[in-house]
Amino acid sequence: MKKELQSQGKREKHIDYDVTSHIRDVNGHEIFKNNRLTSQFLSNYTGIQMLAGVRPEDIEDVTERYHAFLGIEFESDTIKKVCLHQADGTPDREIYVISLIEHKSAVDYDVAMQLFRYMSVIWYDYRMEQNKKKKDANRRKAFRYPLIIPFVYYEGKEKWTAGLHLKDRIEFAEEMSEYIPDFQYHVVSVQQYTNEELSKKGDEMALVMLINKIQNPEDWKRFTEEAREFVDTAYAQASDEIKEVIIKVLWALLKKMNVPNEEARELMGEIGGQGMGILFENAEKMDIQAERKNTQREKERADAEKERADAEKERADVEKERADAAERQLAELREKLARLESEK
Repeated sequence: MKKELQSQGKREKHIDYDVTSHIRDVNGHEIFKNNRLTSQFLSNYTGIQMLAGVRPEDIEDVTERYHAFLGIEFESDTIKKVCLHQADGTPDREIYVISLIEHKSAVDYDVAMQLFRYMSVIWYDYRMEQNKKKKDANRRKAFRYPLIIPFVYYEGKEKWTAGLHLKDRIEFAEEMSEYIPDFQYHVVSVQQYTNEELSKKGDEMALVMLINKIQNPEDWKRFTEEAREFVDTAYAQASDEIKEVIIKVLWALLKKMNVPNEEARELMGEIGGQGMGILFENAEKMDIQAERKNTQREKERADAEKERADAEKERADVEKERADAAERQLAELREKLARLESEK
């Protein structure tokens, strides 16, 4: 059903979200394939001056180009070609940005080698393209390969402890460093920002990161207490395309929090029609994980009590059987004595 809603003094079109299409884990490609979210991430969260001010129109997603080289195991990661505008009037230049996504709480210690594989493929492909334009272009003294900036977008709760340099994965790195290729990758962790800091950022990427930060009921409680106003406003101002991304991220969160499918579908539909405020009004549905833990503890306690009661009953039954057997033996003995007396 189509509706028009009043929000923040402007008319907002209702979006008919097909909630069943979100019954799957959201991956980083869902977030970073959106160039607006990517531009916000590069400009506001990497801390690299060269990337400040990058606009959505400056970004081209070229991930699919490299799947033939890299294979399907890399589908959750993204490769962007970014156009850098020169303030001094010199020609614009292009660089590449690799974004690896780590959802799991366990740190992946082989990330540097995975990034190195990306970089090698990108440079090889660049060389081939340039040589098509000009024969043996790569053999010329002035030829340069493009800059590649590697990132890891990390959503885990635990601190990232993997080495940030490729050489950290190579034996004899200290003694033979001159023979070992090296680079440093940059980790952007959602946990490095407080909810207040993300709210002050004021962009849609901050909203995505706020949701990605939620790992347990305590995180959810802080989210509802500290970010409510920003979340509702940011969602209302987002484009329909970004709202779709946020809905997918929320679905992944609901499933992580063990909210049943029917309740999750209902809640997603309400958000699609009414905005993020409905999420806070239905906050009790999000506490189901904690509630289930309490219920499980109570069940375990009740099961333990039942086991103790059953054991007591079993012991009592054994004692009763023993007492009954003793009573029968005593009765038989009395009966024998009585017969002996009567025969005298």
